[in-house]
Amino acid sequence: MKKYYFVMGIMLLLVILYTCRIIYSAGSNTIHLTAIGDSITYGTGDPGQKGYIGRVKELLQEEKGILVELSNFGVPRYTTDQILQQLQDRKIIREVKKADYIILYAGTNDFRKSAAYTLDSLKIQQMKTGKERYSQNLHRILDLIRLENTSAPILVLGLYHPYSEYQNEEEILNLIQQWNQEIEASAANYEMTYFVPVLDLYINQPKKDYFSDKIHLNPAGYQLMAERLYQKLILLQEGSDNI
Repeated sequence: MKKYYFVMGIMLLLVILYTCRIIYSAGSNTIHLTAIGDSITYGTGDPGQKGYIGRVKELLQEEKGILVELSNFGVPRYTTDQILQQLQDRKIIREVKKADYIILYAGTNDFRKSAAYTLDSLKIQQMKTGKERYSQNLHRILDLIRLENTSAPILVLGLYHPYSEYQNEEEILNLIQQWNQEIEASAANYEMTYFVPVLDLYINQPKKDYFSDKIHLNPAGYQLMAERLYQKLILLQEGSDNI
């Protein structure tokens, strides 16, 4: 009888150890993504509202078996002014603190506001002033994020060009490139902070294939952005220096 209980005890111990190993393994293969931004991060234009960040989560889980806990704080129409206010929210601060990766897409609404929402008649000085304010805000956003989380990589997405129907689209494109240069330069000032370009994904492509309206992407458009971001995340996960 004693032998029976001894054997049962050993078997129970093995089951407990095996269960703990599974739990630890699952926990060690889980990452926390925190996304901040405007309607693009929110997923406007995607009927399923997954946007790019929901698709990144799916890619990580399906392609790499990485469990993802996602906190999406994208809010339609937000400019960097409003994102700065948003970063005072305790709930968002908590998610930033525990994030393994932080994704930021912001600037489309700043760009449009700088143009006074009349992109067919741009005022260069007005756009320059808007870019300077945007740059200051972007630095403040990155400062706040780094204050709360000193180690998580931050991936800052560049802006894309949805204004192909305008006669002055080349002028608009040139300005977007300048804003992207500002984003890239800002990111370079911070440790573990990376610029992720997306402008090239939609240039010279039929707009109806990738956009749901004049500005927002459709599921196919978000998929392209998600795949670009996914590639960068995998390089970071693998410890590559070629980000």
